[in-house]
Formats: sequence, C-alpha cells, structure tokens
Amino acid sequence: MKGLEGIKVIDLTSYVAAPASPRILGEMGATVYKIEPATGDEYRTNAPGFGMKKTDIDDPSFDFASMNKIFVSINLKSEEGHELIEKMLADADILITSFRDKALVKLGLDWESVHERHPHLVWAQMRGYGEYGPDKNTKGFDATAYAARGGWFACLPQAGEHYQPINWPAAMGDWNASLALTAGVLAALARKDRTGEGDKVTVTLHHAALWPMQMMLGGTQFGDKWPKSRYNVTCPTNNTYQTKDGVWFIICYGSYDIFYDHTMRTIGLDDMVGNERYNKNAEINDGSGRNEEVVRIMEKQFLTKTWAEWEPIFKANEIPYEKLYLPEDILADEEVYASDILRKVHYDAFGEKAIPTSPIRLDSMGDPVLHKSRPIGYDTAEVMHEYGYSDEDIQRMDGDSVTCYHGPDLPDSVFEPSYGPRSKRD
Repeated sequence: MKGLEGIKVIDLTSYVAAPASPRILGEMGATVYKIEPATGDEYRTNAPGFGMKKTDIDDPSFDFASMNKIFVSINLKSEEGHELIEKMLADADILITSFRDKALVKLGLDWESVHERHPHLVWAQMRGYGEYGPDKNTKGFDATAYAARGGWFACLPQAGEHYQPINWPAAMGDWNASLALTAGVLAALARKDRTGEGDKVTVTLHHAALWPMQMMLGGTQFGDKWPKSRYNVTCPTNNTYQTKDGVWFIICYGSYDIFYDHTMRTIGLDDMVGNERYNKNAEINDGSGRNEEVVRIMEKQFLTKTWAEWEPIFKANEIPYEKLYLPEDILADEEVYASDILRKVHYDAFGEKAIPTSPIRLDSMGDPVLHKSRPIGYDTAEVMHEYGYSDEDIQRMDGDSVTCYHGPDLPDSVFEPSYGPRSKRD
C-alpha cells in the first residue's frame, strides 16, 4: 500500500481553498470524487482573472486545485441525486465541503445530520469566518477573509507618502489554508482509524490568515507599528538591502544580539564590531532612531559591491541570505524542478506549463503522479455503474438528477499522467 491508497474522499467544494485540500489528498494516493452541479464549479471560469488562458479541454488554472480527481455531476436538491450522494458517503472515508451552514442544513449535509447517518465519516469544512462570531454566516474569500481582514493588504506595503495596499496574488491565502484543512483531515482520519468514528474538522480563512501574523500582532501590543518602512525595522540584520548593481536581497539573522558582530565583520564594517551604541536589539528600538541608523549604515555598505561580489562573501561566512525572486526567476530556478516543487505539464493548447505540486512528500508515494482535470460530469456514468446503477437508470436520471458528459472525445493528452523524477510507477 502506498500513501492514502484505498481512502475515498467526497469533494463538495468550489473555488480554491477547500478543493485544494482534496487535491493534496489525491496526490497522496486517495481516490477523490469531485461533485459539481450541472453548471460546474464556478472556478472553471476564472482563468482570465488570473492572467491565464483556458480552452474547454485544457485549463491549467482549474488543474491547480482539481488535479487527481474523478468528476461527477449530481443535482443534490433532487431525490435521486440525494440517494446517489448517500451511497457514496456510506462508502467514503472523508467528506470535504465549502458550502455554508444554511445550504448544508437544507441538503441534510451538515455535520450533525451526516454524523448521525454516517458516524464513520470524517466531515471537514472550509469557512470564511468562524462558527461563533457575528460573521459566521458571511461568505468569505481569500481576498476578503484572509488578505483584507487578516491584515495582509494594509500592513505589508512600505509605509510612507506613496503608501498603497499590496498587490495580492489571487488565492494565495487559499493555498495556505488548504494545508491547514489537510492537516486537520489527516488527524481526524487517524482518530477514525483507532476508534471507528469520524470527527468534525473546521478551518477558516480568517483564522489561517492570522496564524502567520503572530509576530506582527505580538509586536503591536508592545508598541510596534505597521505598516512600516524598511528603514524602521526592529531587526536590521533581518532586512532587505540593495547591491551596487540594483539587486535586492534579504539577510535573515533574527537573533540580532547574537549575530551582530559576525554580520558587521563579514560585510566589512569592522568599526561597528562591539559598538555599544548599536549592538543591543532592545536598545536600538528605544525610540531614539538607532535602528534606522543601523539600517542606513548597512545599506550604504551594501551599495559598494555588486551581487556577484557579495554572494560569495555571504556563502563563505554562512550568512543566511537570498536574492528577491520575481516570477520569471522562480520559473527558471533549477531548484524547483530538481526537487519537483514545480512540474512541467504538457497541454496541447499551450505547450508546457509549470504546475506547483503539493509540498508534502510521502516516501511510499514518491513524487506524486499528476492527472489533469476533465469536463463537468465526465466520470458520472462510470461512477454510477460502480454504485450499482444500470444503463437505464443512468439514462433516466441524466439531465435531471445527474449530468453525464456528452461532449467530443478527449485527446489522449488529457489522460497522460505526469511523473516527477522520483515518482513510483506501477
């Protein structure tokens, strides 16, 4: 057995944060059934909004959250559609949804109802906001519940007269939240394995946004201010600087007092070594402006050499550093392909496009084998056969309780798996 082979997941989700979690589980070997209405997941229409292109067959943007899935279209409001989903839930291990509470109650798919009928089932929900606050019924998206309410838009730009909110890569918070949901699902799955009983898992975009904001929120309670200028950072040895030839980079020594002398000696500021005006982190942040003085001294020094001159100095002295990468730099980075962080996947319409893989690796699985998404309802008939429906049943229900695919034959490229350098092929 490899990874999660044999585990069945029912995916009642849309957009990114929730469906990305089943994609991760699928890369771990689980069988994932993506349930869509006849009109499909609205996310299927979003490629242009991400600066991408799509066709009816090739859609890299939809693949981001929906690779490694089986595509079934069910009208959950119909009696026979409800009967089909009930059969699938009885046979599944995990249900993941992004539906809001009122819709779940109407469909009989809320936690309490599902747990009563299927006590073995792990039930997981991605929410915009928490279950108990004033916004518990508010629709939440990555840009609203995560980036705006979580402080990212307003707090991370450079402070100053030209302040504007940051540009936010679409769904960035969704991907981060999906990892939290996956962790919760796997914990509940472990409990189910020991007790036979499913558990309820909830993750909110709002909560996931604030989890990585702990240092900012903590510092604010002690007088630190955000947004801020890079000249007013509290730790000058953990800051961005620019070289003589215009390359931006960061050095990352958060333990200022410990590494102050080593940093100053390494970058050629010997007169700063042991300087009691500047070598204590708490003292330079006493409101006197000494933190900014240190930044400007270091900035002036870094402007004396090119990146080609500074990088070997950093390496020789084990200074933690990194150049600030643009998307074009990332896509050309040997590291991302050697470690299967990005995978080049072929699309007939667009050629090779780099797709991020899940950041989780199981040795039993190796690098995940990726399978592209397919059209709405492409697998409906096949799945219904698996659950005992006859051809006559399927024909009768098609167009009402379910939607089956009746489009043109798909090219072989849609079904060709993508392998990483350490994928384990059967």
